Amino acid sequence: MFKLYDVLLSTLSFTLRVLPIIFFGMLASEVLLGFGLLKRLEKIGKPLTKLANLPDVCGIAFVTAIGSPTASNAMLQDLREEGVLKDREVLLSSILNSTVVPLKETFTYHLPVIMPMLGLYVGGIYVATLWLGTAALLIFVIVCGRLILDGRSVAVEMVIDCKDFSFKLALRKTLKKFKRIGVVFVVVTFCTFTLMSVGLIDRTETLLLPIAKALNLPSIAIPAIATYIASPIVGFSMFGSLLQSGAICEKDAIISLLLGSVFMLPILYIRFYFPQWISIFGLRLGLLRGLISLSLMMVTRVVVLLLFLKIY
Repeated sequence: MFKLYDVLLSTLSFTLRVLPIIFFGMLASEVLLGFGLLKRLEKIGKPLTKLANLPDVCGIAFVTAIGSPTASNAMLQDLREEGVLKDREVLLSSILNSTVVPLKETFTYHLPVIMPMLGLYVGGIYVATLWLGTAALLIFVIVCGRLILDGRSVAVEMVIDCKDFSFKLALRKTLKKFKRIGVVFVVVTFCTFTLMSVGLIDRTETLLLPIAKALNLPSIAIPAIATYIASPIVGFSMFGSLLQSGAICEKDAIISLLLGSVFMLPILYIRFYFPQWISIFGLRLGLLRGLISLSLMMVTRVVVLLLFLKIY
């Protein structure tokens, strides 16, 4: 049953946690950009942007994504609105920027959290699957860039002027961008929680039971899969406990996690990524950005799952 109060409360709670992170990430990137520090690191992203026929300035956005993917996307949108970058360049550059996330998460999440909980074998295969999805995104950007982009040059100096920079100017520019992004983010998040309230996501999760039975997964694994879909970190803990107690074997744990991730990804994207990208890039480009990433990530998980089922 739809409850407006609960939806408003959930929207408020979620946006109050996320928006400050987005704001300070954007502000930090604006300050670093103004001082010319990001320009000095441009060479880090230049090989990839060159390989994908993207303009040199996209290398700055790539470096920015290491600190804040949202700030990086906001930077790309600014260049798009100013006519410096075309829609295709912004789309491919944004997807390329997302490939730095697994690199950060390897040291902040994969190694310290997932591996100890799931063990070397199960955790290793799960993390390798995540990296395979990232590789698919990278290959997609390079191939599409080679096919549809002309490799035109947009020098960094043309769009970044470090003269007359001040913190006040950086704050003003950040607030201007954040105002638009924040409003749209809140609206899209409200719509998302409304869909969750009427049970749309719950109906998606009900598809899990017959598929799990068809894969001959033990019944004790099903609650863990459902928990993982709702909260991956809690799901990892449950699977770790089941593995340590011998309730499920490593093969069943891997199949369960891969199956759960196929259901978890759309929910994660609907809850978090789509609101961000739509608020930054607008409805058309934001949706396209999300659908491409989601499709590639889901395909890689399904392929690994099918290969694993065939091997075992």
